[in-house]
Amino acid sequence: MIIPISAFTLSFLIALLLVPLLARVANLVGLVDLPDDNRKLHKSAIPMVGGITIFVAAFVAIPALLFYFADSFRFRPSDGTELGGMLMGAALLLIVGLADDFWNLRGRQKLIGQIIAITVLIISGFQFDHLTFAGFRIEFGIFSVLVVYAWMLAAINSINLLDGADGFASTVGIVMSLALSVMAIYQGKMVDAVIALSLAGALVGFLRYNFPPAKAYLGDSGSMLIGYMLGAMAIRCAFKQATAYAFFAPVALLAIPLIDTAAAIIRRRMMGRSIYSVDRGHLHHRMMKQGYSPRVSLLWVALLCTMTAVGAIMALVYRKTEYAIASIVIVVLVLFFARIFGLAEFRLVSNRALSIARSFLGASHGDNSHVQSSVHVQGSRDWQELWEQVCQFADEHEINELTMDLNVPWMHESFHATRRRTGTKKDATREWYVQLPLVVEGRLFGRIEVLAAKDGLYTHHQIVNDMLKITADIEFSLAEISSPTTTPMTEEESVPVKAPDSTDDTDSLLSNT
Repeated sequence: MIIPISAFTLSFLIALLLVPLLARVANLVGLVDLPDDNRKLHKSAIPMVGGITIFVAAFVAIPALLFYFADSFRFRPSDGTELGGMLMGAALLLIVGLADDFWNLRGRQKLIGQIIAITVLIISGFQFDHLTFAGFRIEFGIFSVLVVYAWMLAAINSINLLDGADGFASTVGIVMSLALSVMAIYQGKMVDAVIALSLAGALVGFLRYNFPPAKAYLGDSGSMLIGYMLGAMAIRCAFKQATAYAFFAPVALLAIPLIDTAAAIIRRRMMGRSIYSVDRGHLHHRMMKQGYSPRVSLLWVALLCTMTAVGAIMALVYRKTEYAIASIVIVVLVLFFARIFGLAEFRLVSNRALSIARSFLGASHGDNSHVQSSVHVQGSRDWQELWEQVCQFADEHEINELTMDLNVPWMHESFHATRRRTGTKKDATREWYVQLPLVVEGRLFGRIEVLAAKDGLYTHHQIVNDMLKITADIEFSLAEISSPTTTPMTEEESVPVKAPDSTDDTDSLLSNT
């Protein structure tokens, strides 16, 4: 056990000593996360040195230990090529992340950088060609490369997206890398165990400064690097076995960040927003809005990740897919029934399904009837009175469909409501559509959308003119309650946008800080 302990200890010490030195340099060169009035509500500039720290600590410890204990390892012919590819890809991704931390790269630029780094992995041998499931051999063929790209992009960006509160991504990375080291040791893969434990040690050393309230941030360079390393190690430790239990084990390992990412995509699509828009609906935000302190929230995430990690390890040890799947299901149920996460997404999906069912069945109750739904996605402020005023406008002007969407991340508030007349049928040749933004002091609060008939009681000019009046009244009301609030110092939310509804940057794919 001396080798695994040495790997963890060496990288831990390097990270522990490196952060204060790098923080001084970061403050001098401007590699810091500055507060703003939108979603970065910490009180002062925080150095973003996590990426460099983890890279240096891990990739100094790994070769040093592999060289020093060379006689104790059983190197496969492919190990050198694969480790070299992992190092090169990690370095490329670190450069992309640092460029984004400095200059806020566009989403597509970061995506290209991620794809290049993954391509290096694939060329160096990180591939799996088939999967055996229920006695059947499934050949991926030409799609095997696409499977690796999809897995790595999901791993990188799910960790990146979860990096929105002090210590969250670091803690997830620690639990996952420790679980991967257990898998590697069980399979006798000491090279992989050294890599996983070196990553774990580096993260524990960094967590000393990233623990709430954080004195240092990961930045995109750090969060993307963690996801990259975890995704690559999952391929080496599990996926290459090409069995169902080995396939689901890594999925269970990354269940928490993957669930958070999936919920964000569902939430935004159901509300008609860009999937790249910023909101305060992530797991860490929901926990804090439930009244949990940053440290208690961090403990919750650690316990949930440990639960799925245990399921993943058991699946690999006992060769039973059910353990991995069961751990994921249990975590989802705990989050849902404890009312911590997923309720808003469930309501949005349920409302949409009900609306589709009514439309399919042709449910109608007359020309003047309507169906409506509203979901208070985040926050505690009462928006119903405002929504009722807008609905009254819709009734008076015979609006066929109405949507009001409010997204106020600095107030931790989000509200979405829709209303549709049931006596009307969609006809693109006889309808027109308009969307008006809600803006206060240069900040986008949300939008109001209407769909109306061309031959209605009011002309489109009259409706738009009256809409402008009502949106002006709404903006005036919102201005009185929208002053930014101070919240506990948190890590930058790893999303790629500077303002809601941006279409250029991605949320997890390419976060701007």
